Amino acid sequence: MRLVWGAVGRLSAILPVVVLCSIGAPTASAQTTKLRVSLPISIDSAIGQNIREFARQVETRTGGTVTFELQEKDRFYDELGVVWGVATAGIEIGATSLNQFAHYAPLAEAFLQPFLFNFDALVQAATSRESKIRALIEKEILLKTNARVLWWQPYGSSVILSRSILATNPAAIAARFVGVPDDQVRDLMRVCGASLIPVSPASINAQLQSGAILAAAADITNVAEHELWRVADTIVNLRHAPSLFTVVINEKAWQALAPAEQQILSEAAEDAQAVMWARFVTIRAAAFAAAVQKGMRIVEPSGDDIAQWRACSAALLEAYMVRAGQAGPKLFEAYGKLRTEPCCRDAPSGEERFSNR
Repeated sequence: MRLVWGAVGRLSAILPVVVLCSIGAPTASAQTTKLRVSLPISIDSAIGQNIREFARQVETRTGGTVTFELQEKDRFYDELGVVWGVATAGIEIGATSLNQFAHYAPLAEAFLQPFLFNFDALVQAATSRESKIRALIEKEILLKTNARVLWWQPYGSSVILSRSILATNPAAIAARFVGVPDDQVRDLMRVCGASLIPVSPASINAQLQSGAILAAAADITNVAEHELWRVADTIVNLRHAPSLFTVVINEKAWQALAPAEQQILSEAAEDAQAVMWARFVTIRAAAFAAAVQKGMRIVEPSGDDIAQWRACSAALLEAYMVRAGQAGPKLFEAYGKLRTEPCCRDAPSGEERFSNR
């Protein structure tokens, strides 16, 4: 297997060494399999708690034959490095944002196309266990990165953070330095006129504080995670793409598990995804409320603002359809069929401005 690192080539310098803390104890009478887990965010975050509960469920149901070691806010494998860590078996399990897989598996970019997956019910259906869209993307991720997806979970809401500008529309960011966390947001901001500075969620604070950037694309959950309320006072709730985390396991580690253990992990993963979706609206609302409590203001773009964003980014979807390759038509066929289902024909009240394509 050969990974072409492209924009994240610097990650090859990361040492595959992990300092771990145990969250489970093996049984004394049975041979155990220990799975090391890298979590680049706080264990107290919603995703961290969800993964910890997944680990507890698996340890209980396997009778301790599968245990986990969990490192939160992993200093060796941050969001950018998790793909590398799992692919090279530096760790067995990792959690990271879906956009990190888009570098290697173009089909994963589908969820990152501006305003394509534009309301919660559509995203939830597309990432369900039965979804053909999910199956196609996971097949490519496994082929390109040696990582098997265990489950997907919603993370928050795509926003633009700023202090000195109000980035509600493309004109507001024209020729301004904007921090971008991945290639897809980079492309959106580039075609809509911004000057670009690559950032990670953890580096946004320092970049805004130094004045290197005037705004940054991020997720609403990053505000509390990285104390971004200290360096930004405005949140534009652009929601240009769903914010998704994937939890993945190294394929060799997966194949080393007994069939019964694989079944338990699969069932626990499906439960973890369902629980996260059930809690998601409350979690996201709490993240916005916490930002407001810290003195930030939340701005919703107008219909005219969204029309401008969509106009300047229209060519990105056309280019993506070419990059998606031979599997692209199958994915868009599945997308078209999903949009005819009762769950996904129309956006719920309050999200209509994103549903008119």
